[in-house]
Amino acid sequence: MLSKIETIDAAAHPFPRDQEDIRKYMRAPLSHLRFPGLDGYFYPPPADEYRADLAPADGLPGSDPEMMSHQLLSDGKADAVILLPLTRGLLPDIDMATEVCLGTNKWLAEEWLPHDPQHLFGSIRINPADPDRAIEEIERWAPHPQMVQVAVPLQAHQPYGQRRFRPIWECAAHHGLPIAVHADSLGGNEYWPTSVGYPIYYIEYAAQYPVNYIVHLMSLIAEGVFEDIDNLVFVFADGGIDMLFPLIWRLDSDWRALRSVTPWVKRTPVDYLRDHVRFCSQRLEGPLDAAERPQWLESVDAEHLLMYSSNYPSVSIQDPGAFEDAAPLLRERVLSRNAMELYSKLSTPGSG
Repeated sequence: MLSKIETIDAAAHPFPRDQEDIRKYMRAPLSHLRFPGLDGYFYPPPADEYRADLAPADGLPGSDPEMMSHQLLSDGKADAVILLPLTRGLLPDIDMATEVCLGTNKWLAEEWLPHDPQHLFGSIRINPADPDRAIEEIERWAPHPQMVQVAVPLQAHQPYGQRRFRPIWECAAHHGLPIAVHADSLGGNEYWPTSVGYPIYYIEYAAQYPVNYIVHLMSLIAEGVFEDIDNLVFVFADGGIDMLFPLIWRLDSDWRALRSVTPWVKRTPVDYLRDHVRFCSQRLEGPLDAAERPQWLESVDAEHLLMYSSNYPSVSIQDPGAFEDAAPLLRERVLSRNAMELYSKLSTPGSG
């Protein structure tokens, strides 16, 4: 735990040095079977997605704890970093998908978190399609002092508000752990990325895909999950705040006219956001003109909903300086206080 926090990086992505490294943390017989590597994409980006200069000589970008610590912590950019490792998306074999999550958690706990216990924090990867074992994994890792959230893929068989997922969210909330949702299509199955099928060009896919976060959010509200689980918070950790308000306003309007359909939703949908939803920042969101960003940040309620993230080692890595022109209180909340209030293991009484 830290005595003083000025900047928290809410989402950086550690990778194994080699695609096969996770195997040694998996159990037989699944550890001996083939599963997708880390470089599989449904819509491959037209250029490298991760910065080559962030790779050690013997590994993938983002695979060296010492290099990451130096680049994100030692240079004064952040006081704490929340590590959110990726898995393999929607594997058709539920047992394999779960085992990859279990192996990833062991790998993170043994190879990354001990490197800097004061400044590095972790995410518990689970497979929501396997609720009983997902709960077992949360129970296993929740007591770990550096595990601060549960992580699930954006890709899912059903929206996350539906009943089959409710026991997972209740377990996480019981332990005070937020749920981080991040795109995780590394080699897994993919459904249509839009509601009407497959776009042809990568630019269509990239621009539309964050809408899927809002689908989960609307489901969580409409199914009464936030109404029933008071302390549950979902962190949409791969952007999407720029699409939030036009769509949530539409839901607000329909809710007012159709309240009898979901009588368990006691508040207007937008009123659930501050208590139950956070977004991680993305460099490519918001206006390109820096002079317009302060007003945009206010318009998306960044003061209460947004947390800074570097998205390391992506080519779109973001520096905390992106918020230097924001109003002082807004900047403080985005860079540290929103995360401090959410992740209790990061701070001590009187910190910050």
